[in-house]
Amino acid sequence: MKNEPLTGDEDTSVEGLAYRLRLLIGSRSTRSVAKAWDLSYSTLNNYLNRGTEPSLSMAKKIADREGVSVEWLASGVHKELPDLTANNPDSAQEKAPAGDPLEFAWSMVFTSLDKKDIAALLKVIHKEGVKGILHDSCLQSDFEHQLYSLSASQRERFYAQAAALIDEIKHTYGTKDE
Repeated sequence: MKNEPLTGDEDTSVEGLAYRLRLLIGSRSTRSVAKAWDLSYSTLNNYLNRGTEPSLSMAKKIADREGVSVEWLASGVHKELPDLTANNPDSAQEKAPAGDPLEFAWSMVFTSLDKKDIAALLKVIHKEGVKGILHDSCLQSDFEHQLYSLSASQRERFYAQAAALIDEIKHTYGTKDE
């Protein structure tokens, strides 16, 4: 498959380059990154969406400004995962730390799908997420209604039992108060 994770073979495809450029861009705007890299917005957009490739000198400039190797930018091969926030103090707080396994996993899922599959996945996540929130909200509302329908002494007994259960769980599983 064209979007599988790297297995040691170099990924010199334009699609791979665009993916790595998007990793470098992170949550910054394309316009602000184009300015930081001394590129026109349309040139960077062409790298990302039209399959054009930067010259070697431009690739070196991008790599230097972002603190990655030209080798990684061009092929995806690098001995270590590059620190994508190293030379980017403006965006360092906006991005998850380089090497974050959860971010990497989601990134790999995202890049392995085509646009139609991505849209379908996002639709399911949104739809099921909203259903879950609504379901939890109904449960919370029902619980609160039941709790407040108890007498004061019944509520007191409930809270005491709940506190004892929480203490037992903490003791059993070794959780700490935060």
